Amino acid sequence: MRLRLQKFIAQSGKFSRRAAETLIREGKVLVNHKEVAQIGDSIDPSVDTVCVEGKRISPKELVYFIFNKPLKVLCSRADPQGRSCYHELLNTPIRHLNYAGRLDFMSEGLLILSNDGLFNHRLTHPRYGIRKHYHVWVNHTRGLNAFLQKVVSKGIKDHGEILKAETAHILDAKGDNVMIEIVLLDGKNREIRRMMSHGNTQVQRLLRFQVGPISLDGVRTGKCRSFNPNERNFVKKLITILPQNKHVPS
Repeated sequence: MRLRLQKFIAQSGKFSRRAAETLIREGKVLVNHKEVAQIGDSIDPSVDTVCVEGKRISPKELVYFIFNKPLKVLCSRADPQGRSCYHELLNTPIRHLNYAGRLDFMSEGLLILSNDGLFNHRLTHPRYGIRKHYHVWVNHTRGLNAFLQKVVSKGIKDHGEILKAETAHILDAKGDNVMIEIVLLDGKNREIRRMMSHGNTQVQRLLRFQVGPISLDGVRTGKCRSFNPNERNFVKKLITILPQNKHVPS
């Protein structure tokens, strides 16, 4: 079976599809050690050899895991300050996997790990409309409903960016412990914390519990599991959908 060259390179887990296209345009990809690849080329993985910057590329087995990131753990492989990093909590065979959509140090919950560069890219790119679901705990309800309506209808301008939620509503309110559910299509840096800073309220806890159809159900804090068959079917849908389509069935 023939594959588009950039897809084959992305399946190595070392490059995203976009990075693969850039390498091809820059003339850094050779097919069968002599032909300089062009955008649009396809190859037969069982016959052809592909080299990127002089190194042979071969597809790895594509694997997908759900990790329940604890509080005060960095999405990084190392930290000069000595703080805990997510890969330290993973079993050795999957420590090389990349995350799709980081969580900051003080946030917790669903972190999706994979060596599938194309899947990671599409899962996080707003073009594909993958919903990210969060529970957010704040310290009061004063003016909160009106603020959440604004977040959904118009968005909040912050440092030149518009921060906007698809949905946002109060789930539970008990004194100074208020639980909100927020759904995002975008994935800007620290988006919810920046958004809520304009609402005269303080984020006490932030947990991502679902991305598309993939949820934390049954995964304890600090633990991980591989994708189940339904989640793997979602992967197939996401990586085969045409780029011009904006939403993936979930």
